[in-house]
Amino acid sequence: MSRAKTIKTRQNYCQIQLENLSKLDIPAQAKQLGLSCEADGRAAADFLGRKLYVDDKSVVSADDRPVPLDAQSVVAHYLASQGRAELSGVFVPIGRLTGIGVTASSPSENLTKPLSEKIGDRYDVFAEAAPKIGGRHMGVSPAGAQSWEFGLPRLPVRIEFFEADDEFDAEIKVLFDSTANQYVSYECLELLTMCVVVELLMAAKLINDPDDCQNSFLQ
Repeated sequence: MSRAKTIKTRQNYCQIQLENLSKLDIPAQAKQLGLSCEADGRAAADFLGRKLYVDDKSVVSADDRPVPLDAQSVVAHYLASQGRAELSGVFVPIGRLTGIGVTASSPSENLTKPLSEKIGDRYDVFAEAAPKIGGRHMGVSPAGAQSWEFGLPRLPVRIEFFEADDEFDAEIKVLFDSTANQYVSYECLELLTMCVVVELLMAAKLINDPDDCQNSFLQ
C-alpha cells in the first residue's frame, strides 16, 4: 500500500524514521549526504525553503514553526540513507523507480495532479512560487520544458513545466534522478512528491491548508 494512502500509515512511517535517528552517527551521515552540521552535532538541511535541524530524535525548524509530518519523514529517512551513488543527471518519473508497474491511474501518479489542476498553464504563477521554496531554475530542457530543481543534495527533484502551444496542452512533470531509489525508499519518494506539490501550492497561495490536497492525493 502506498505510504501516501492514509494519514495513519504516514504517521506510523514518520515514527519509524524518527526512531531510527537514534542509531545514526549524525555528523558522519550529514557529511556523506551533502548536509552541513552544527557545532552541537545536529545536521542542517535546507529543505523546500526552510532550514531544518535533525538530532537523534527529532526534525525541527530554525524558525520554530512546526515541521509537516511528511517533511520530517523525508529528511529523517534521507539522513539514514546508506546510498553513495553519484547522481546520474538522468531524470525519470516515479514509476520508473519501482518494479511494480505504476500506471497513470495509480495513487503514486495521482500525487502530482493537484499541481496541474490548480496551476494549469499559468507558468508565471509557478515561476513566482518556486523560488520561495528553494527552487532553482535550470533553464529550458531539450524537450522545451522550463526546468526547476528542488529537494536535497543527493535527492534532487526536477519539475518540468511544458507550456501549452498550438498542438499540446500544458503539462507538469515531477521527476527524480535515476539514482533516487538508491538513497531512499519508494514510499519516501511518494512523500517527497507530496511535500513539493503542497509547498508549491501554498507558496502560490492556491491552497491555504495542506489538507486541501488530500482528496486529490487519495483518488
